[in-house]
Amino acid sequence: MAKESTFNPEHQATHTSSKVVAALERISEAFRVLLWQEAKQYGISPIQVQILTYLLHYPEKLKTVTHLAAHFNMTKATISDAIKSIAAKGLIKRKDDLEDSRSHSLHLTREGKSMARKVERFAEPMEASVQNMPAEKQANLLEQLLGLIQDLNQQLVITPQRMCFNCRFYDKKGKLHYCNLVNAFLKAGDLRVDCPEFRTPNT
Repeated sequence: MAKESTFNPEHQATHTSSKVVAALERISEAFRVLLWQEAKQYGISPIQVQILTYLLHYPEKLKTVTHLAAHFNMTKATISDAIKSIAAKGLIKRKDDLEDSRSHSLHLTREGKSMARKVERFAEPMEASVQNMPAEKQANLLEQLLGLIQDLNQQLVITPQRMCFNCRFYDKKGKLHYCNLVNAFLKAGDLRVDCPEFRTPNT
């Protein structure tokens, strides 16, 4: 017997998990709409908006094709094509690695920084909606979403993210979150989706 579709409204009526998945799909659609609107306004593609935003905020060691591909769950070839297009517009430049001639990092030009500061605002309507929630509900939602992302990481649906739950410094002590880097318990709202101190677990 075929499994009932998550997207069948009648099935959703009696299955909370299906309603959650359907709700997440609607949110992802909102994200795509906002991203497309911003990209179209400036004559670039959605992934180029995301790359510009990424390069505006991340440290140099993470400004490589490899890290971009992992961050956005795309192939290096797809990221490279997007970068070539952005570079042709004069928005980014490459900086050679002095220790490895085969490697280089990516940097925004002055025009690129200006563009990135404009396009990164595409998610503001979504953030405004989240900010309307009480702080405790925001923290609880963050905790649940990080758990969902971690599960998708473990299923190999998306690449492992640089978040607390995947970090070597993270421990779960009962129901409490603990960071061994700062030697302190973390509230749900303190958890990070992308931490600059992230380290992959020891194998």
